[in-house]
Amino acid sequence: LSSAASDVYKRQGEYKALLAAYNVCAEEVKGEINGKPYQGIVYSAMNDKGEKVGNPVKASRIGKSVGYEAVQRRMEKSGEAIKNGKLKERTRKIVATAMQTARSRKELERQLKKQGIDVVFRQNDNGRIYGVTFIDHDSRVVLNGSRLGKEYSANVFNERFSLSLIHI
Repeated sequence: LSSAASDVYKRQGEYKALLAAYNVCAEEVKGEINGKPYQGIVYSAMNDKGEKVGNPVKASRIGKSVGYEAVQRRMEKSGEAIKNGKLKERTRKIVATAMQTARSRKELERQLKKQGIDVVFRQNDNGRIYGVTFIDHDSRVVLNGSRLGKEYSANVFNERFSLSLIHI
């Protein structure tokens, strides 16, 4: 992926992780009707297992503020603010401190929650962590671990927590 495409992909993952914390799934839809291309977002409710339940709802039925173009503009603007500003510094410091003292994934989640940060781990069916996103409610920022730095990437958490399971 190019750098720009990679940033868009990360921002979409961050948006989806934020919504997943509220049991909402967002899926981008693309297609063509009568030779005219379209892009949109479909939202679905999820149960606590992350499975979609009920009927999906087109963003246009909810309102323009959650539609494809509005979400893309907001992600672009947020990406620039994260790059240019100090938005991730608070989150990085809190996560770093929690990583030094937490002995398990649950303990890390509890420590971060006390500081106003939710962490969303994405795992495959074998339990391998392939994604981690931090939702800092106080700073109002959502960041993939890799955006905070290599030491906060999914691979680091996968190695750390898969090893801790072996020693229990």
